[in-house]
Amino acid sequence: MASHLFLFVFALSMAAIVPSITAWGKEHIVGDEAGWRLQFDYQAWAYGKKFHVGDKLVFKYPTGAHNVFRVNGTGFQSCIRPAITEALATGNDTILLATPGRKWYMCGVGKHCEYGMKLFINVLPLYNAPTPAPSPAPAPLTYGKEFIVGDEARWTLGFDYQAWAKDKHFRVGDKLVFKYTPGAHNVYRVNGTGFESCIRPPATEALTTGNDIIVLATPGRKWYICGVGKHCEYGMKLFLTVY
Repeated sequence: MASHLFLFVFALSMAAIVPSITAWGKEHIVGDEAGWRLQFDYQAWAYGKKFHVGDKLVFKYPTGAHNVFRVNGTGFQSCIRPAITEALATGNDTILLATPGRKWYMCGVGKHCEYGMKLFINVLPLYNAPTPAPSPAPAPLTYGKEFIVGDEARWTLGFDYQAWAKDKHFRVGDKLVFKYTPGAHNVYRVNGTGFESCIRPPATEALTTGNDIIVLATPGRKWYICGVGKHCEYGMKLFLTVY
């Protein structure tokens, strides 16, 4: 009898202390009316929003036109697609944000990710989650600054991009925007060796829209080059460090 009473009291206390995750959550339709599609700035959409454990992301799109992959920071930055069996593809994909921290999502169809169809967010703890001691509310992640590479000169020949980057502070969540006339140039993400020796990756990895947006999703060194003709050899490349 005593053991039954203990279990009953314990169950009641747990019900009072541990809130249901789904009961506390907010539903975020990714892209709002635009849904999940090409030619939409999902980092601008996420800017200023607060995502908490228990919230849900809903990706809405025509079935077959797109899909959704959960990836890590490296996969997000380089558009590395996981196994196709990991894709969400219903056209109404709901993802419960069950844990705090950084989350990355991308479309794995064609070159959609390379064209900017990806989303990076930071998930905060449960609403009204108990804390051991009073402390300031956690600051929401800000997506920082948008850097137009080269400013007014944009992405072009005859410009010193290392001088442009000098003294600038690039942080996780910032964005690089490479603006140029489509067909005249392109953008490749490379490693240090590729940067130094102007080694071009496969053409399928090139960004070519003329308005290529790269979210700096992970800290560390980043290298970019133009792969058209001898443009890289002529100095059309950029190296920076993300903090």
